[in-house]
Amino acid sequence: MKRFKHMPQFLTWLTGITAAIATVGFAVSTPANAKIGSCTEPIVFGTTISESGPFSTLTSNWRKMTEIFAEEINKEGGIKLASCGGKSVPLKFAIYDDQSVPATAVQLYERMASVDQVDFFVGPDWSSLGGPVPPIAERHGIPIVMGNVATPSLYQRGYKWVWGTPAPAVPRWSERYFDMLTHVQPKPQTIFFLTHDNPVMKAITAFWSRKAAAQGLKVVGEETFSADLKDFTALIAKVRGAKPDIVYLSSFDNPSVPLVQQLRQLKVHAMDVHHTMLTGALAKQVGNDLEGMTGELTWFPSVKGPYADLFDRVMQRTGITMFDSIWTLARLDSYIVMIQAIEKAGSVDREKVQKALYKGTFKSPAGDIVFDEHGFPDTGAFTIQMQNGKVQVIWPPDVATAKPMWPSPTWQ
Repeated sequence: MKRFKHMPQFLTWLTGITAAIATVGFAVSTPANAKIGSCTEPIVFGTTISESGPFSTLTSNWRKMTEIFAEEINKEGGIKLASCGGKSVPLKFAIYDDQSVPATAVQLYERMASVDQVDFFVGPDWSSLGGPVPPIAERHGIPIVMGNVATPSLYQRGYKWVWGTPAPAVPRWSERYFDMLTHVQPKPQTIFFLTHDNPVMKAITAFWSRKAAAQGLKVVGEETFSADLKDFTALIAKVRGAKPDIVYLSSFDNPSVPLVQQLRQLKVHAMDVHHTMLTGALAKQVGNDLEGMTGELTWFPSVKGPYADLFDRVMQRTGITMFDSIWTLARLDSYIVMIQAIEKAGSVDREKVQKALYKGTFKSPAGDIVFDEHGFPDTGAFTIQMQNGKVQVIWPPDVATAKPMWPSPTWQ
């Protein structure tokens, strides 16, 4: 009991949390009654999804997607357990709405551990939630594979029960794009970075501007803009003055909408304009202005890696496309990684699953997920280009759906 030497205070705190949850009325699937180590009961994954609050725009239909994922896994037999003589057991989810609120997420993961007694945690998403939730997994000794929690420092706190599947990781974000630049003709000589003032996007620019210089590209400008900037005239004047071969936009989609529009209006010319987050949401807002631009996409169904058919079926049944819901891969990866870890462990034994996850390598449709000693993954992305209004994978060549249009004809 040394770990809980202040047990009375802890119990008082826990009771308060349970009472608070009971009064809020969170949406939840059928409550879990997991029996850890059983060969007959379902294996229960506890998760929260931001179904309301500011992050809800990024998670449309994820509850349905999660339920369909379990259906598809169970259709294929479930999760195999060597400790049960190779018998497969069903997968089940306990799902709550964390309301995009960190304190709510903390309460719900505590509930799932203490009241629902789930077997394992998957999720949550977003760094604001991925910061306060892991201590609950640590305290209860429950392995957790988070989804879209991309801040590396959140994994570097000495945790032993925490992993994540954000995609792509910053050091591999534009890896394939810069590889493509070494093969295209004519080769670009200069690059200009325009960066949304956000920790992730600033980290991307910091890493890839160094990579560009090491690769022989001259960095002729680096400018940062705030998320609420609407008039980019001054910044674009600097771009025009520098005359870069490549304009690299390191930004989330919504803040860069007026930037993309004004780059077109002010007739900026370049071999390519590259956007780190080329998405359906951006396409819907800027329309044809996106034509010819390149960017990153974590996965496309035409890339037939492991579990590609499973993920494609789940998304089709749910009505989700990867271009419109770019965060979906990381969320589904958290599920499939946990299943693989359980099957590697051969039982619903949390300590054995923890050992299977540690510095493990797991299969995903986009390629292997390799965890470092902190539980952070080595994940990349594919280079895409908008060609005649359609998303095309253009790099690497072995999975490309079209050849790069180079230099981009719409930016000449």
